[in-house]
Amino acid sequence: MGFWSCYFLLKLFLYYGGYIEFALWWNLGLFALVAWPLRMRLLRVARLCLAVGAGAALLYSETFLPPIGRVLQTAGDVATFSGAYLVDLAMRLVNPAMLGGMVVVILVWLLLAHRLRMSTFALIGILTTPLLPLVQQWLEPRVLMAEGGAAPQPLSRETLTTRLNSFFVSEAPRRVRFPDAADGPPFDIVLLHICSLGWDDMQLVEMADDRLIQRLDVLMTQFNTAASYSGPAAIRLLRGTCGQPRHESLYEAPAPECQLMAQIEHAGFEVQWEMNHDGRFGGFHGDIAGNLGTAATMTLDPGAQVTQRAFDGSPILGDYDVLANWWQRRLRMPADRVALYYNGASLHDGNRIEGYRASNVVDSYRRRLRTFLDDTNRFLDLLAQSGRRVVVVLVPEHGAALRGERRQMSGLREIPSWPITHAPTGIEVLGPARGESPQQRIDAPMSYLGLSQLLAQLIADNPYADGSGLDRHLAGLPTTDAVAENDGTVVMRVGGSFHMRTPDGSWTLLD
Repeated sequence: MGFWSCYFLLKLFLYYGGYIEFALWWNLGLFALVAWPLRMRLLRVARLCLAVGAGAALLYSETFLPPIGRVLQTAGDVATFSGAYLVDLAMRLVNPAMLGGMVVVILVWLLLAHRLRMSTFALIGILTTPLLPLVQQWLEPRVLMAEGGAAPQPLSRETLTTRLNSFFVSEAPRRVRFPDAADGPPFDIVLLHICSLGWDDMQLVEMADDRLIQRLDVLMTQFNTAASYSGPAAIRLLRGTCGQPRHESLYEAPAPECQLMAQIEHAGFEVQWEMNHDGRFGGFHGDIAGNLGTAATMTLDPGAQVTQRAFDGSPILGDYDVLANWWQRRLRMPADRVALYYNGASLHDGNRIEGYRASNVVDSYRRRLRTFLDDTNRFLDLLAQSGRRVVVVLVPEHGAALRGERRQMSGLREIPSWPITHAPTGIEVLGPARGESPQQRIDAPMSYLGLSQLLAQLIADNPYADGSGLDRHLAGLPTTDAVAENDGTVVMRVGGSFHMRTPDGSWTLLD
């Protein structure tokens, strides 16, 4: 078999190290193809060409990189990446531990290939791969207590799949109903939807206790964005008045009762839309336009300063400039109640700060996060100083995956793991006579339905009517189990652990 035994031994190292999946039957088929003796040179050459292509395709399918179909679909978008960003991504692919282990495997193979039949060891290794899931299942908690005190169930593939299906069945009928008309003193709503802001990222750069987080009147500490890419995350938020749908349902026509901003508009608010980027990449602008459910449109603010350049070279405007300029326009509007949907991409991976060359991705993110936090605090101070009543909602799209994980490099969000979908979310209620009050934390598992319910309750039971606290608005908010999806990949929390379902339907315990 020659070098093919080394190929399989390398894959076994990667599989047992948790870096890739391992398709048993496809690998056995490839093993049989390359091991079968052929006498004719022409046939051997043809087989080599076929096997190399098949081996490369098989290895790619076993990684946690985006499916090749999605890569082909986004090839045009990837072509817009700057050269510097492509080099940066290539450098992130280098995992020192993985690379060092592969070098050891190759050296051992070179040392022993002429003395032992390495193909035999490769075949034995391939045949042992089904044992790993069994060992993992034995090591992890043996039972899962069902809801309502029912009998415990084993954490099998079937149990996990049933639990996931039951989650979506229970989510389907859930709805949040907004009042037909707002009452009491008029106030505005500012919804800040921010790309690439997760608890894990803030902790890595030591900013998790920033003033912005501390000043929020309500903080949802266990909020799950349910997605790790911007388009799906925006759709999920803008359809947040209905229970959490499956990923594939996001690209069906939205039901009117599921459209958050349309519900807010129906309650008497004039809806507006601003962003600090053009939203062209990946059709993001269209995702928002198709799910707002209102006539609001967006054009880039010509008066705002360009502070960054995105990975495709498009301009990123300063958050404070865009928001402050909008606020000045709002003060001149006759509408009593205005609701703004703002989308900010200042923290997106690959952005380059104008006039500054970052030493690495963490340095870049740290500086951009510091600027974003300062800009947002300045904007909230501006609102407070105006003396007007404003409810500000902070909700990230997803985290930045700044730290990276064993299964995916820094910046890659193909697996919607908890460090990526766990995001700081909360509200601040600004206005006259609000004063200082202790922050109220919601530590229950929350997502868009709970956030939408909170907004509905603030509109129905005006917090400015009597100047009382927010306690009554927080009672009975609907919780949502931590389930996150991308196309074909699901991460679900069961007790204190997270389990991932890969596109082939198998489940893996995430560590």
